[in-house]
This record gives sequence, structure tokens and C-alpha cells, in this order.
Amino acid sequence: MKKWLLFATKLVLTALCLWWAFSGVGIEREGTGLPGPSELAWPWIIAGTLLAGLTVLTTALRWWFLLLAQGVRIRLWRAIELTLIGNLFNLFALGGVGGDAARIFLLVRDHPERKMGVTLAVLMDHLIGMVAMSMMFFAVTAGRFQDLDALDTMSRGILRFAWVFFTGGLVAVGLMFLLASPKVHGWIHPPGREWSSEFLRKIPKTYDIFRKKWRHVLASLVFSLLMLPAYYSSFWCTARAVGSGVDIGPVLTAMPVVDALAAMPISIAGIGVREKVFQVLMHALTGMPTELAVSASLIGFFCSLVWAALGGLLFLRPRDRATPHEIEELTHEG
Repeated sequence: MKKWLLFATKLVLTALCLWWAFSGVGIEREGTGLPGPSELAWPWIIAGTLLAGLTVLTTALRWWFLLLAQGVRIRLWRAIELTLIGNLFNLFALGGVGGDAARIFLLVRDHPERKMGVTLAVLMDHLIGMVAMSMMFFAVTAGRFQDLDALDTMSRGILRFAWVFFTGGLVAVGLMFLLASPKVHGWIHPPGREWSSEFLRKIPKTYDIFRKKWRHVLASLVFSLLMLPAYYSSFWCTARAVGSGVDIGPVLTAMPVVDALAAMPISIAGIGVREKVFQVLMHALTGMPTELAVSASLIGFFCSLVWAALGGLLFLRPRDRATPHEIEELTHEG
């Protein structure tokens, strides 16, 4: 009952966010309406879809290196398959189960002895993504404070929040690794004062493996830094597809913020939130018409949806077929 209530709440919030994005609250309308299918430049949409596919590949490589660091050896193609299936669950949250739970379940089912390593590799995957996104945001906004400060009030507020958010994220990641180091952890939990749970006692040691296997972590970060421009460029392609002549620079400035806010569990798959933030920032940075910004964001989401649909086909195979209840049971055991 609680899951259905949560889903219904998210559905209502998604509808409200979409209404807010389409209404253009606080932004002057300049366009002539949403472009129809015949008005779209489909080669640009195809290019955006291919870039979204490249995003899947680089995301899988990022996770694959982290799994190798934990001694979980799988084929790269298997990592790609699981990434596609995870994207499906991330977009639709089937049965309340997210992409992380799906990836952990399917991989632990093949490697039951590596449950801790698989789980922490997934968590580290997110941390590496946060670090890469922060680095990219700081790189594209550093030295442009005067120009960004001249934007409208809402845009300035969003960008300032992003600076605090990404800075806090980097500090949190640094603290996690500091606390997981053997010396610091031994000081906090000396002999006789360890955690009572065996699972919790294993976490610092397992995290410390990433410090020892720093080359794997560095390779993961490199692929994350390659993945983000590919993903963000898919939205630049869709902006060109709807008839906007916007350069790629403003898109790369806006998308880290859009991506971070869309990841907040407000709406289903970030729908509505993504469109509104993209609309606000692109209008402020380039004067992009409201209608074109919303269309570009929705089509960019569609480019990723194509690959999530492929993940759905993979999930139907006997090898990977499972019910959301089975996934929840395994991933909540710890």
C-alpha cells in the first residue's frame, strides 16, 4: 500500500512539474509553440540517440573497473547488459526497485560470494559520478562568475545551489575515504569497540581496497569524465533538432545542474524537473525560447529511453528474469 501511495504521489508531482515547465512560469514566452514531428531535424535526434548509447558504454566501463578492483571479474559485455537493465529500472522504478538494486541482484545471483564487493562497487560508481560531475561543473563555470551573476534571480539561485551541492559532495566523498582508511578507522573504533554487525565491520576494509587499487579508480574516473560530455551533448543535439542554434558550451554549463536536480526523488525519472531546470538555465544563458527548451529536454530523455527499452528486452531473457519482490528480498537482506 505504501509503495502505491508513493508512486501515486510521484505521479502527481510529475504532472505538476510538467505543467510548471510547459506553463513557463516566470519566463516570457517567445516561441510559436512546440515543434511537430515534421519540423524536427531527425539526423540530430539520431546523433543524440547514438551519444546516449555511448553514455551507456562509458558508464558500464566505469562500473566494470570498480568491480575489477573488488575482485569481481565479469565480461565487459555483461557489465553493459546490466547497465542497460539498470537504466530501465532507474527510469521506471519497477515495483519501487531502482537500477542499483537490479544490478546488485543480478550480479550477486551469479557471484553470491561477492555480495559486499558488488554492493560497494555500485555505491562507488555513484561517488565517482559525483566527483566527475563536480569537476566538469567547476571547469565550465570557473572564471565566469561575473557573467553568471548577471543572470536572472532564479538562474543565479540554481547555480549558487549547484556550487554548494557539488562542493559538499566532494567534501563528503573525501570524508568517506578518510574515515575508511585503516588508521583513522582504527582510531575511531579501537579493539573492543568495533561495530557489532559483521556487515558493518567489513565496509571500511572493502572501501580501503579502492585506495589500494587506485589505478582502477582512476580509470573509472576517466571514463566518467568521458561519459558526461557524451550524455550532455545528446541534449545539445536535441536542441539543434528542434531548431535552436545554441552552441554546445551553454548546454555543458547547464546540464550538470539539470542532471543533479533531476536525480532528486521528486518525480518519476526526473520528468518535469529536468525540463523546468533546463528551460530556466538555457533561457538565461542563451535566450532559448521556452517551448524549444522543453522540447529539447523531453527528446533528450527519449534518446536515453531507447536504450532503456533495450534493457527491458534483455531483462525478459530467462537468465535475467526476476520479479521486483525477488530483487528487494536479496538487496535488503543486509
